[in-house]
Amino acid sequence: MFSAKKRPDRNPRSKGAGLPSLGVVRDLRPRLSIRVWLTVLFVLVTAFSAVAAYGIVRPILEASLIRASDATFRQVAEQWDAQMRRLNYQPTTQDMQDFAETRNLQWGIVRVEAPGDIRRLQGDNDLLWLTGVVENAVASGEPRWNTVPQQSGQHAGQRQATYAVLIRGVEDAGGREVGNTAIVFNRFYTQSDIENAEEALNRIEGLALLAGGLALLIAGFAGYFAAVLISRRVDRLNVAAGRLAAGNFDERINTHVGDELGSLATSFNAMASSMNDAFGQIEQEKERGNAILNGMTDAVVGVDRDLNTTFRNPRARKLLESTPHEFHTRLQEILAKTHYSGPVTEPEAEAGDRIIEIRAAPLEDGALAILRDVTEERRVQRAKADFIANASHELKTPIAALSGYLEMLEDEEDEEYRANFLNEMRGQTERLKGLAQTLLDLSRLDANAVTFRSEEVYLEDLLHDLRREFGFTGRPLDVRVEENVPPVEADPNQLHRMLTILVDNAIKYSEDGSPIELELSRENGHAVVGVTDRGCGIPPGEIPHIFDRFYRAEGSSRADGTGLGLALAKEITEHLGGEIRVDSRPDVGSTFSLLLPLSQASRNAGEPQPLDVS
Repeated sequence: MFSAKKRPDRNPRSKGAGLPSLGVVRDLRPRLSIRVWLTVLFVLVTAFSAVAAYGIVRPILEASLIRASDATFRQVAEQWDAQMRRLNYQPTTQDMQDFAETRNLQWGIVRVEAPGDIRRLQGDNDLLWLTGVVENAVASGEPRWNTVPQQSGQHAGQRQATYAVLIRGVEDAGGREVGNTAIVFNRFYTQSDIENAEEALNRIEGLALLAGGLALLIAGFAGYFAAVLISRRVDRLNVAAGRLAAGNFDERINTHVGDELGSLATSFNAMASSMNDAFGQIEQEKERGNAILNGMTDAVVGVDRDLNTTFRNPRARKLLESTPHEFHTRLQEILAKTHYSGPVTEPEAEAGDRIIEIRAAPLEDGALAILRDVTEERRVQRAKADFIANASHELKTPIAALSGYLEMLEDEEDEEYRANFLNEMRGQTERLKGLAQTLLDLSRLDANAVTFRSEEVYLEDLLHDLRREFGFTGRPLDVRVEENVPPVEADPNQLHRMLTILVDNAIKYSEDGSPIELELSRENGHAVVGVTDRGCGIPPGEIPHIFDRFYRAEGSSRADGTGLGLALAKEITEHLGGEIRVDSRPDVGSTFSLLLPLSQASRNAGEPQPLDVS
């Protein structure tokens, strides 16, 4: 036997997380319990077997009863045979007559003249015999007898019994022996004899019906008991299957009988175990897939055939919550288009001030879209295009100037003019050299091909050097230095290059004659160098991008530049272990602050020392 047993649910699953919930389907077919139809089957089989057995046995019973009713006449034949043996087969006529009278028999001696022609020689005048019995007895020389029911005549409804045996020694009136003679005994059984046989047969039929009814009752109880045993086991299988269908893959069936249902229970347990492992793997793959989708930097959106959202990763939720309704409408149009045109790519869909790239593909039951914010990428592409244009212009301008000065030098004889031309050519050459050097420095920094030295650098001296170097511009550079700012460990050349870029930008983007302030201070273990101008300033939305390569802020077109200076300055600062901060307001000015970490020794040297009172 087996029973359904629910194991502890180690991985509880709701219906939604396991198998999909099945819709309720109304079954209009009539339901018949296995107990009912199996009991009925047992009864029907038993009844059919009883009827078939009775149909076979009844003719045998009838024949047996007929033979029983004829037993008396068989005894007559047997007794006559015994008497003939005593008399050495030479009975007299008187012996024959006495034998017949004592047994209420008709008797006679007959002769077979020809087949079908029999003549009585002696005996009862009303002697009747069955045709064929006498002929067979004479022809074979052996006793013959037979019983036949009478259908008509005065003996209708009775049974006629005839016994004949060949005899010899019968003489006619002349004393000659007569051949082909036989002694015949005949009797008619009355209706009472037959009714006794019928009554016996009816009694047997009654007993058979009683036995059959009892057999049906026993078969019904046996069928019901067997049906109960089977139905209980099937019901347990059904309950376990229902729990398995509901998503409980830990369901198992205990079995103790190794029959077909026990084998089915073992197969069920194996199936449940396989499904548990399979759905466990599916859950793992689902979790892994969700982890991948949730960790994607791109937004992923899934919809069904009616364009209802079925899945959104966190990036998609954040993106769609911050985009206008027009973008949602455009997204639905693209997803709907995939059903009849296949995969669709929208490289630039506007979402307010952002640009979103949409890649959509059809699924069997919906569609999937990957959304990527390419605003920055497109900006960088435009910046690169602008840089190429600016670089081309920057290269073309000094080259064109150099070419023009060379042509003029060929025709100019005045030495003063020639000297001016040479100075201009030298300036254009320096401009080309600076552009090439900047590109080379960025390339080498990207490849980590620049070696940074580490030595003490006194920032105050460096600021005064910068003031002297930019003196030729005619712009005042004011230097303010806080006391007790220790030196820093850095590469002096790279630090000088970076500060030169900041000062050069301050001069470019401020009005002629306005001062540039250089300030040195100390803040939280860092040395801070500030470069402040009174120029056009930077819009707040563009400050995060000013250190990007090829980027030029709004209003920067009025000054020469390629958008590489601040990018190079940031690269150098990061290699020095420092940081650049920007504080700017449009039409007021900007302050670029360089923060460099002080060494531990420099920090301790700058701290106030306790007094020695010993």
